[in-house]
Amino acid sequence: MASSCLLKLSRALALAIMIGLPSAMVASGSAADVSVFPRPGTYKLPRIFPAPDSWVLEKSRWWPHSLSSYTSGKITLLGFFYATCRDPEGCPATWSLYETIHELVGKKAELHNKVRLVLISLDPRLDTPDRLEIFSIARSDTHHIAPWHFLTTWSDRYLGSILDGFGQAAARDLDENNNPAPTISHQVKFYLLDRSSWVREIYSPAFVTPEVIENDIRTLLIEANELPATVPMQPRGARYENPN
Repeated sequence: MASSCLLKLSRALALAIMIGLPSAMVASGSAADVSVFPRPGTYKLPRIFPAPDSWVLEKSRWWPHSLSSYTSGKITLLGFFYATCRDPEGCPATWSLYETIHELVGKKAELHNKVRLVLISLDPRLDTPDRLEIFSIARSDTHHIAPWHFLTTWSDRYLGSILDGFGQAAARDLDENNNPAPTISHQVKFYLLDRSSWVREIYSPAFVTPEVIENDIRTLLIEANELPATVPMQPRGARYENPN
């Protein structure tokens, strides 16, 4: 736990440093030359907790799937959303990050078919499989490169077990008459899972960039021997040291 906190602090400091860098330092070039983040394979991500399992729905409400089938076998970036969310710091921020990662994976051949994106609806009453299928169809051409799944559940009860398992807070808002409102208050977090369904990192949008996520994806793929190690792995206590 301490090492995970140190990594988050290191990344927060790196973001602050990057914001203050002159434009010449963030110009395009070798990532090894300009990046202020640890290089893939120079650090380890701890196993935080195993992902929960439950029944989820995709494409049809009559054909359930186990959540584990979407959290194993590939590196998975998992988050929560609901289709009618309009809070710019909520689901739209999640959507923007996912679009960036989806595009990034599509451009890197060595990552093809090794990474999946998963979004789980917080509003199973409105976000039916048929409604969410619209999002999947729009990305069907890239499914073999970077699959992106939009999942829902039968009810709030099934959703609740998933939220509890991930430690994800979410609750429907109430209007002035204490009736359920259409909005849902929830934490905005993203979970990175390894090929064995273990959560290895939890991101906050305030302290994450696509580069950080890509580096972590590559680190997990190197660990799984899915990518070649380009530099020696550092001991956990020295994971922030420059390997050169």
